[in-house]
Amino acid sequence: MWAYALKSKKRVLKALAYEETDRAPIDYWATRHIDSLLCKHFGVESREEVLRKLEVDLRYVFPEYAGPELRTYADGSYDDVWGVRRKRVETSMGEYDHEISNPLSSISTIEELEVWTPPSPDWYDYDSLKRQCERFRDYATVLVDKRTNRTSVLHAAIYLRGMQQALMDLFIKPDFTRRLYRKITDFYLEVNRRCFEAAGDGIDIFMIGDDLGTQDSLIVSPRIIREFLKPVLAEHARLAVKYGLYVMLHTCGSIRNIIPDLIELGVDILNPIQVRAKNMNPEEIKVEFGDKLCFHGAVDVQWTLPYGTTKDVRAEVRERIQTLGKGGGYILCSTHNIQAGTPLENILAMYKEAKRRA
Repeated sequence: MWAYALKSKKRVLKALAYEETDRAPIDYWATRHIDSLLCKHFGVESREEVLRKLEVDLRYVFPEYAGPELRTYADGSYDDVWGVRRKRVETSMGEYDHEISNPLSSISTIEELEVWTPPSPDWYDYDSLKRQCERFRDYATVLVDKRTNRTSVLHAAIYLRGMQQALMDLFIKPDFTRRLYRKITDFYLEVNRRCFEAAGDGIDIFMIGDDLGTQDSLIVSPRIIREFLKPVLAEHARLAVKYGLYVMLHTCGSIRNIIPDLIELGVDILNPIQVRAKNMNPEEIKVEFGDKLCFHGAVDVQWTLPYGTTKDVRAEVRERIQTLGKGGGYILCSTHNIQAGTPLENILAMYKEAKRRA
């Protein structure tokens, strides 16, 4: 038994060094609706206050946008930093920002692509990042922007071209694809370099978000991933390592076949371990890769959290800690954002069970 509780930052860093800690480090991923639900439950007004109530060990940081005013439209839609037009849609299951047009969907040649200008790294206030890191100095900090602007390659290309066209490009426009990937990659490399310089030792983890899996398989073949994606994702990993950071990759779905490739390109932490996807058994993955890779996530949002009982949730949390957390190397979190409709008692049960001392 541990006689004392570790501070959040130390707890996470010990786990990432494959050391067992006083309890499993815990993180929080949820929709705005769940944020509001928990604010009401705890009688607080902000997401940060919710994180403190739940004793979450990580915080996410990114410089504030300070570029040109982004275009808005009469129907309430808006252009994001990449020029992707989006609109917030409200449903019975919460609010989501859906893309409604892709700025590069109509072009077909490299010459047209060269005319297009990506966002500028100058459009961010890097001093704001330093202030965030100072505010969260007692927590493990993760550098990543919101979902629509995470460091990525395929993910960004899908937003710019549309999913169907971006996937077709890999086969019918390989040179076009490489040039588009280069322009995307150069933008993120420079933004991240400036972030790393501005933050000093204030960042612990650098996160890439490039979904490569579906429920049953990969989105594209391992050959395509190795030829087009792996080399440029490795550039991001190398830059982060140069600054002494852990590299975290978010990719949903059935991605077990390429986990060795992810390790080779420099990934230290794999998120989210979508346990109900094909071949993503957490016990098997820990045995096969747990000496080379840390894990983040693995508490199921497809069935256990939304439809299970509190007993089911507690049992799954205990199993994940015992399996993935054995010998360190695990941060407990949901397998994606906790969705609207998830019972409050299940969310609270997850975090209460996670905070049991080792």
